[in-house]
Amino acid sequence: MAFNRHPLRPISQDDIDTYARDGVVCLRQVFDPDWIELLKPFAERILIKKEDFGLLPTFPNRYMTRRIAEYRRFMLESPLGEAAGQVMKSKQIRFFFDEFFAKTPRSESKTVWHNDRMGWPVAGKMVPSLWIPFTPIVKANSLECIAKSFKLDARYWLFSSNARKMIQPPDRVSHPDGDALRADPRVQFLTWDMEPGDMLIVHPWCLHYSSGNPTDHWRIAMSVRVFGDDIVWNPRPDCVNLAGVSFDEMIEGEKPAGPLFPLMWSDDGARDTDAELPWGFATTWSKGLDPAKVRDRDQFVNTEYVKKERGGPSKVDAAAFV
Repeated sequence: MAFNRHPLRPISQDDIDTYARDGVVCLRQVFDPDWIELLKPFAERILIKKEDFGLLPTFPNRYMTRRIAEYRRFMLESPLGEAAGQVMKSKQIRFFFDEFFAKTPRSESKTVWHNDRMGWPVAGKMVPSLWIPFTPIVKANSLECIAKSFKLDARYWLFSSNARKMIQPPDRVSHPDGDALRADPRVQFLTWDMEPGDMLIVHPWCLHYSSGNPTDHWRIAMSVRVFGDDIVWNPRPDCVNLAGVSFDEMIEGEKPAGPLFPLMWSDDGARDTDAELPWGFATTWSKGLDPAKVRDRDQFVNTEYVKKERGGPSKVDAAAFV
């Protein structure tokens, strides 16, 4: 079997320029098909067959690297880090965390317009989402991004588990109304037809959204978050929790490092192995606990969350980025 360590199609200057211009780029043929065939069966067993791999009941679609050897191998031996580093012009790439995003056939479930900027307990811009489809993607079920929207300097109040337990502060605007921009001819909405082996790199400030899945097939993708050169810890109470790392350990202004954040790639050829990356989680839970019921207690529901936000979705000024 072929497991490439470098992108099948080298990263081009056009790829770099597209990301710098739009805040998102679709890279073609990053991974050998054997990488996808290695990972996809686990995704199907977890998402469709509901097999128990010992993942967290609170986030059964996250942290596969803590339980599944094949995912650990992918993070540290595949071209993932190199592709991200070259596109962002970062000299090093460290692992942050991984999760699945899936939509059932004929799903009408939508994810609201948002960006990831305030979700992560860090400062800096080199913390992209690397969106990797395990199934063929068509424009009708693709992730959708607004080109150049990463230029907006907006601190949106997002829907992390922590934020949903807090009162929205006055200096944080509600999530954006991206659909209101569709009638503006200056604004470019981006979607893609993609094949397994392709990858999107999405800037953490880029506005993005996901509609339903009108096809007769599951839409499954993995999103990997990584750290580049400019990232330092900046913990805030509304950020996502990171399994295994408390806010106490996130020293303000220090670069993320340590066993949970192995070096995936560097321009001098150095990479970490998974020898120090912990297996499992620090907690245990009741045998037979149903993750769906746990998630239902705290699940983000679009309509309910909008009601809780101050004034509903905020207006986006296209003149600020087009």
